[in-house]
Amino acid sequence: MPVTHGVAGSSPVRTAKQNPAFWRGFFIFGCMSFWEKNLQRIEGLVYTLIILSIASIVLETHKGLSAEWHAGLKKFELFTYIVFTTEYALRLGFAIRQGRAKAYAFSFFGIIDLLAILPFFLPFFVAFDARAIRTLRLLRMVNLIKVIRHSKAVRTLVKVIQSIKTELGLTLFASLVLVLMAGMMMYYAEHETQPEVFTNMSQAIWWAIATLTTIGYGDIYPITAIGKVLASLVALIGIGLIAIPTGLISAA
Repeated sequence: MPVTHGVAGSSPVRTAKQNPAFWRGFFIFGCMSFWEKNLQRIEGLVYTLIILSIASIVLETHKGLSAEWHAGLKKFELFTYIVFTTEYALRLGFAIRQGRAKAYAFSFFGIIDLLAILPFFLPFFVAFDARAIRTLRLLRMVNLIKVIRHSKAVRTLVKVIQSIKTELGLTLFASLVLVLMAGMMMYYAEHETQPEVFTNMSQAIWWAIATLTTIGYGDIYPITAIGKVLASLVALIGIGLIAIPTGLISAA
């Protein structure tokens, strides 16, 4: 009976190395190892690119820039999309490796990371007109939210706000009640005297918001004695309401 011999010089290791899946796994493992060892440097690079990308969004609206500048900004935008896409792929791969891919993909920062790169990829799959593309490019502003992850100071501020969210919510509710009450009272105090200014209660509420936040645009103001007294009280209370959150955050 003939005996079948194995291929001379073959081995399980050599056979595995000839398998494309082996090299894909080797590449993914290498990327994950690189991510773990250089996490701080990568986050520093991404943080810098976020700041520069926001600056480029502002610069590209300046019509006085030369064509070379605009071409350079386009190339820089492409580079940032490549880096942010790589970051998202590495974070997702790292999450898959830890068995929490779904948790990352649907987390707050996972969605933000995805939204940050969508303006680049969506036009390849969906046809948009010029206005839609300009609107889609506004998604690049979500990079500002990505700063929260990479900035220790911002993360500290977020933690402080979370620790006093009940107090801040109460202050916000009190401000809303005051705005509505002040707007209603000012409408009844000024409508008969200035029907062309305080035309409806919405206008009066707009005045209350501008006064309570101590902005006071001057486009609408009371002229009756009762209206002026009410405006003075709202302005003083507004200063106090702005000081309350500042004190809470400082104390926390």
